[in-house]
Amino acid sequence: MSKNDYSELCKALEGARAGFAGYRSECVLFAAQFTRGFVEYANWPRELVAYEAAWEGVAGPGEAAVTQKPEDAMRLDEDGFWHFGLRLGLQTKGPKGLDRIKLDVRFKKLETRYILSLFGFEDFEVAAPTPEDLQPIFDSILNAVKRHYDYGLRLFLENGGRGLKIPISAARLAEMARGHGSTAAAPASHPPAPPSPGPAGPGTVP
Repeated sequence: MSKNDYSELCKALEGARAGFAGYRSECVLFAAQFTRGFVEYANWPRELVAYEAAWEGVAGPGEAAVTQKPEDAMRLDEDGFWHFGLRLGLQTKGPKGLDRIKLDVRFKKLETRYILSLFGFEDFEVAAPTPEDLQPIFDSILNAVKRHYDYGLRLFLENGGRGLKIPISAARLAEMARGHGSTAAAPASHPPAPPSPGPAGPGTVP
C-alpha cells in the first residue's frame, strides 16, 4: 500500500476540485439545453423566459434574483439535486398584459442518465437532453400551465386546488387577474416639457 503524504493529498484535493467543476459545467449545460429546447418546442418568446434564484446566497433575504444565466440561479442542495426556478411569462394584449408562472426545477446527473423533477413529486429520467428525450417533459409543462389557467379557479373553490401540478391560491388568483402590465414601457411620443418656474423661483415645488 502506497504512502499518502501531504503532496499526495494536495493532488487529491486538486482532483476533487476539478471533478466538481467538470460536473457543475455539465449540469449548467443541461439546464441551458433544457430551457432552449423548451423555448423551441413550445414556440415560447425567449425574452419571456428567465431563471430565478430564491436562495439568500444569490438574492438576499426574502428576494428573488432573476437572471438569463442558469449558473447564476442553480444551487446544489443536500438532497443531491441542483435546484433553480424557471420563470415563464405569458403576454396578452391589453393593459393587464403579462402574467408569470414559476416552475421549481430540480435535477441531478448520474453516470448514465439525468433525473429531473418539475412539480415536487413527478420524476423524469432522460439519457441526454435531446429534443426527443425531453419532449414528454415539455408536454407535461405545457399541459400543467393550461390546466392552471383552465381549472385553477374551479379547483381552488372546490378543494383548494388539489389536482393541479402548478399550485393555485387566493394570492395567485389575484396576481393573475391583476397582471403585470407590459414587458416594456412604451416610448414617449414627445420629449417631456421642462417644468415652469413657479413664483418662488425655478425648480421650487409648491
